[in-house]
Amino acid sequence: MTNKKEIPVIAIMRPEIHIRDSVELARSMGFEPLAVPMVVLNNMKDGRFDSFFTRVMKGETDYVIFDSASGIDFTLRKVPHSIRPQFIEALNRLSVVANSPGTKQALEETGVKVEGVPSHYSSEGLIDYLRDNVEGAVVDIARGYACSSMLIEGLRDFGATVFETIVYNLIDPDGDEQKELIESAMKGNIDVFAFTNCVIVNNFFDHAKRLGYDKDIPKVLNNSIVASMGEGTAHALRLHRVKSGVIPDNFTFEELLRASMQAYTDAKGHL
Repeated sequence: MTNKKEIPVIAIMRPEIHIRDSVELARSMGFEPLAVPMVVLNNMKDGRFDSFFTRVMKGETDYVIFDSASGIDFTLRKVPHSIRPQFIEALNRLSVVANSPGTKQALEETGVKVEGVPSHYSSEGLIDYLRDNVEGAVVDIARGYACSSMLIEGLRDFGATVFETIVYNLIDPDGDEQKELIESAMKGNIDVFAFTNCVIVNNFFDHAKRLGYDKDIPKVLNNSIVASMGEGTAHALRLHRVKSGVIPDNFTFEELLRASMQAYTDAKGHL
């Protein structure tokens, strides 16, 4: 529900590390943010990290893909400080690809040289960017839990040997503010729901279920603007009987906000 000034209220459910910048960006684009994290980033080391580290240090991989600033942060956390400079030097002897300008900036701030960024900031964009150069190549992906295996399967289709290591996972926070967000949604106080990850989707509906709203919350969302970053996130919403009307081509929060505002404006124009 918009306020008296007709400013749309948007639910921002990104991790705490992104909340401040997301709120400022949303306000600058004409939204009233209601920011409540629905995931907590948690450092983890899976059974494939050591092999990834070894391939990088020995130059046995051709491309290393990072799809978020958190991906490089949590990767470096697992590298001992004493050899971190050597690890960065080893990355710089390889072709490092970032999925977006924001990820590129985070990599460069740590001293990692980035070969390129696709024109479309998505799994499809990464596949299209690399498709002509990966036949017979070894590609490593360091990232958090992904909503789909599209990137891995797409690169393999073009002849690459692909390895993935999960460098952080996403935990469901369970506090009063998460409950209050669900209550606000049920009261019709939110105009736009911005989902940036399939885990956020699942956590949102888990909270609604615990509060007894699992049958009603899909109706609330389907009567609002629902935006999702990527087809994997949209698919997670469909599994909960919610249609995402906004899926931007580029996987950036700014693009998600821009497309959401356009959808909101269009919807208001039809009233």
